Amino acid sequence: MLIPKNLYYTENHLWLRKIGLYDFCIGITDFAQKEIGEINLIEFNLEENTIEEKKTWGFVYGTHKTFPLILPNEFTITDVNIMLNENPSHINIAPYSYWFLSISADICTSEFLTNKEYIQLIK
Repeated sequence: MLIPKNLYYTENHLWLRKIGLYDFCIGITDFAQKEIGEINLIEFNLEENTIEEKKTWGFVYGTHKTFPLILPNEFTITDVNIMLNENPSHINIAPYSYWFLSISADICTSEFLTNKEYIQLIK
């Protein structure tokens, strides 16, 4: 199972890639996509441009389970990857290449799990 060292992780199996001082891209981990099975739909519940702390902002539907998307902090949405609407199963092939959202927040990255901490979580 692939768990890149250069990303940050959440206990809800999301990865965050830092792309600026306060900007990140978010996707699901390799572990999560394997648990979900073949992904056939991604649904975002984005009524505003802010995701509230620990609130469900979407779902990933697969052949084995439905996976809620939850973040541990409040974020401002800067972009949505609408290309996943056409081929959500691309995530099964390369989970760290396909992101859901681009977000911005003034947070400390120490609030997230490192790859070593995430490996311990999924054991």
